[in-house]
Amino acid sequence: MLDPHDVRHRACRSEVLPGGYDALELARAWADSTHLALVRSGDAARPGGRWVLLGADPFLVFRSKRSACWAGPPGDERRLARPPLVELAAILERYRMPAEDDDGAAPRDLAFRGGALGYLGYELLYLLEDIPDLGRDDLAVPDSYLLFFDTVVACDAETGAVAIVANGFGPSLAAARDQAGRRLADVARRVRAAPRVGAERGARPRPTRRRLSEPDLVSRGIHPVLPRAGYMNLIEAAKSHIRAGDIFEVCTCNRFDTTFTGSGFELFGALQRVNPAPYSAYLRLPEVEVMSASPERFLTLDRERWVETRPMKGTRPRGRTPEQDREFARQLAASEKDRAENIMIVDLARNDLGRVCQFGTVTVPDLQVIESFAFTHQMVSTVRGRLRDECTAMDLIAATFPGGSMTGAPKVEAMKIIDRLEPVKRGIFSGSIGYFDFEGTVGLSIVIRTFIKRGSSLNFHVGGAIVVDSDAAEEHQEILDKAAGLVAALDEYERTTAAAAEAAGPIAAAAGAESSS
Repeated sequence: MLDPHDVRHRACRSEVLPGGYDALELARAWADSTHLALVRSGDAARPGGRWVLLGADPFLVFRSKRSACWAGPPGDERRLARPPLVELAAILERYRMPAEDDDGAAPRDLAFRGGALGYLGYELLYLLEDIPDLGRDDLAVPDSYLLFFDTVVACDAETGAVAIVANGFGPSLAAARDQAGRRLADVARRVRAAPRVGAERGARPRPTRRRLSEPDLVSRGIHPVLPRAGYMNLIEAAKSHIRAGDIFEVCTCNRFDTTFTGSGFELFGALQRVNPAPYSAYLRLPEVEVMSASPERFLTLDRERWVETRPMKGTRPRGRTPEQDREFARQLAASEKDRAENIMIVDLARNDLGRVCQFGTVTVPDLQVIESFAFTHQMVSTVRGRLRDECTAMDLIAATFPGGSMTGAPKVEAMKIIDRLEPVKRGIFSGSIGYFDFEGTVGLSIVIRTFIKRGSSLNFHVGGAIVVDSDAAEEHQEILDKAAGLVAALDEYERTTAAAAEAAGPIAAAAGAESSS
């Protein structure tokens, strides 16, 4: 870890390279890095959403598990004395400072110019609320994992242009300038050596396939923790709590497990091709790989201290024909059940933001808009507010985490019921992936449509909102609809791997087999 006395000054140096790069190809320049983060910042149609952020070789790693946390240079993390959120807040504050010397070359809409990239797992909730810690923690991944980068490579997803932003810290401004200049030159050299392949490749056409069934998954070696009957029983148990007046709505989830011995990075590439998403992310960490195609924003905090959250509640699959597709979207827009689910989470989000935002600033500029993605139509609302002057980014997290769309209403009681009903921990799923910038901006997704890889074990969670009139069979089909993009990514990986092996020919295939033995 940098000595706190050495971060009194910050300088920033930037360079913009013309179009033609691809974020995935750029990441290959750091193929040997044990810590790598690739994070899409949002929908290209929204301000600042066109950037794919790449960080490698962090100067500081922070991770936690329940009440314990560790931080330090990669491979030399030391246990810290205070609770994780206290220590994380202190680290963020230590490096949060304006650049005294900034060349101004970075694009104005680039919200992340250095800082932390990583995840906050769902089980951080035990540090925020008094929730019984039940269910098997068989994945045993850290509850949070943040990588601190002094240099970021940002690739424009539309043009392939690259912005490199390097930060220097030091006991003097001259030392900070020198560090920033050296880091910029080093990273720019790597970027220039990467192949220029044109703008990012588009998604493959969406296949016109029938809706998945559980036997479809099992035939592929993908097994649910709770088979269909068990998950439907879980839904009925959740509904009994709703009828008893304990809660109004709860998000129940199921996990699917399989074996995967291939490349997590290449699987992420397949996921990007078949199921592109505005908050996609890839994290390579010593303990785990994360491959996400999340369509859902949890939080953003901009430089003017405006907060925005965009909860999704209400789902329909994409149709097999244009007519069926339009009909599914129309059904979602007209569904009283889905509208009720959505409005309850909007009210929850308004309440959460109201705890830390200025009085009178919390509004709902968009309510129950239908947005379409590769495999689903989603009902999305937007809630905004301005963070109070005395509140920090970690105060915002403490007031809102985890996202209400993945818990229920009332939130705390819903989380208690989830803990009792779901047999395994959610881990990273239902948490957030994104960034904390040196200058205080925040951008976080909701972790859905996400693979978690540990060794040869690969799993993903899917879930849905339960209300009093939910039909258990329909809810089970909904989680399969949400799994469709992940299953398609596995199929795409197998297809492209087989095609590459065939193109390489028998001699190359035999050589590869010999080298792996």
